[in-house]
Amino acid sequence: MGCLFSFLGFLIGGFFLGWPGAIGGALLGSLIDNGGIRKVKKQQHYYQANMFLEHELVLAAYVARADNNRLLQSELNYMKQFLLKNLDETRAQAALLRFRDILDENIDIAAVCQDIRNHATMSEKLMILNFLFGFGYSDSNFNNQELQAIQQISDLCGVSRTSFEAVRSMYERQRYQYDYQYDYGGNSQENQYGGGGSTRVTYNIEDDYKILEVSPDATDEEVKKAYREAAKKHHPDKVGHLGEDVRKAAEEKFAQVNNAYERIKKARGMK
Repeated sequence: MGCLFSFLGFLIGGFFLGWPGAIGGALLGSLIDNGGIRKVKKQQHYYQANMFLEHELVLAAYVARADNNRLLQSELNYMKQFLLKNLDETRAQAALLRFRDILDENIDIAAVCQDIRNHATMSEKLMILNFLFGFGYSDSNFNNQELQAIQQISDLCGVSRTSFEAVRSMYERQRYQYDYQYDYGGNSQENQYGGGGSTRVTYNIEDDYKILEVSPDATDEEVKKAYREAAKKHHPDKVGHLGEDVRKAAEEKFAQVNNAYERIKKARGMK
């Protein structure tokens, strides 16, 4: 059957339309050989919101169990809030029950990540990592076991280490709402206001280079190219089909990419 439809398409197209028809018929037959046009279309729309949610539940359970094989109340609360933001109450309750069931199951993390690797886009993979970092940090005691679990997931899903570090840097930055002030030595200072006072934190602008996945030694043109690629990966339109809350999270990441680029431009004197 492998080449049958291609051969029939070649004969029928050639009979009615000559050589152009023969070639076109062969191409159409080839599509049928490989499962048809419907299969191609299905693959393009395979990774939908329900599959995205199932993978998030499984991977969150894996991260929770990495921390001494236990789920903390703060992590459970984070999951509840996440589900209620994305689903109606009935579906959120069903998803929470599913999450509790998964916690007691044997998780084949390699198989789950292979499924994600095969069907999810890079933008979707990065949003999964963002969710996992949020889940991990929810207990305010993010430890090495949880970090290693998320890194393992990232590697198995086919995400590069530089992209992993970019998401990690963006999430850690996102946990606080800062106004940025700069000195021109390449460092910036952040002010967090609230509670009748302010907390000042300093960081090196290398964090912004991590977000763009480019070296501080890169040329201006390389920085510009890295920015375009990062903006493309984190664009909200890439994940809008996965739900409104996922899109909002992507908008925050997209804003951080733009802010990192603007800070680098200012420190370098780029135009």
